Amino acid sequence: MKKRFLLIAAAVVMIVAALYGILLFFQNAPYAPKTSTDFAMGSVLTQTYWTNWVSGNVRKAIEELEEELLSATEAPALALEIMEASNGAFNPYLGALVKLWDVDGQKYVPTQEEIEQALEAKELDLGAYGKGAACDVALRITSYNRGYPPVQGAVVNFGGNIFTYKQKTWWQPFKIALRDPLGGPNDTMGVFTLRGTHFISTSGSYEKYFERDGVKYHHIFDPETGYPACRDPGLVSVTVITGAEGYEAGGLSTGGAIGDMVSTACFVQGYEASLELLAQYSCDALFVYENGDVRPVGRVMEYYEAR
Repeated sequence: MKKRFLLIAAAVVMIVAALYGILLFFQNAPYAPKTSTDFAMGSVLTQTYWTNWVSGNVRKAIEELEEELLSATEAPALALEIMEASNGAFNPYLGALVKLWDVDGQKYVPTQEEIEQALEAKELDLGAYGKGAACDVALRITSYNRGYPPVQGAVVNFGGNIFTYKQKTWWQPFKIALRDPLGGPNDTMGVFTLRGTHFISTSGSYEKYFERDGVKYHHIFDPETGYPACRDPGLVSVTVITGAEGYEAGGLSTGGAIGDMVSTACFVQGYEASLELLAQYSCDALFVYENGDVRPVGRVMEYYEAR
């Protein structure tokens, strides 16, 4: 009798294991990724999902976020916190200064008096944290999706701010290329190999700029001077990688917003002055200089490979 019971129990275990294996197989079947491209907050929104399709929900949520941010009269508490933690290197109240310089438009070099007036205006700048916050919203929508099979993996690129979710089918990691700030638009300098939820934010002087009388003026401004940041000579880009530790599906992550704001602060402050800030917010980072020097911070070299 005992032997018969053990045989039955073993058979039940094998059946349950087989059913579980079948479930895993179908949940990780090689579904072709689905990609869509939209436009929101003045930036290109590219979404790639494995299995379910939630792009419309994400776009709608970002549009709602934009309305909320545009109607605000004060910066979010997190923005004020990072402004203090960075000793003002990140400042969400540079809206008037950004409009004055108009790097994308008339490419104007303001007078010192105009700069001082713009700094005193303390106008909110949505671009200081909007795209990072949008990535947090995208994560909330993606993780809360109730379709079947569930969203198995996703990559969302919003104007250069990127977030990854879980992994590709068959547990394959994401390969996120890092643009070479010293090369052309399609040149890469390395690859991040990531599994799970991560946010990647890059601040650099190589995309938005103009030249006047041999001087290059980029779009990341130093709140102390009102001029393009240049505290760390030769610095051309800072990439910050954050996670989503403690995040619960359907909740609100802040990893995207933190990465967006911290990368700006790091570009303004420079490498040495940013180490404490990066440690405070558990961020990894790569600082890239015009002479080709690359300075890593944190554990980034565990998942970054130069090309």
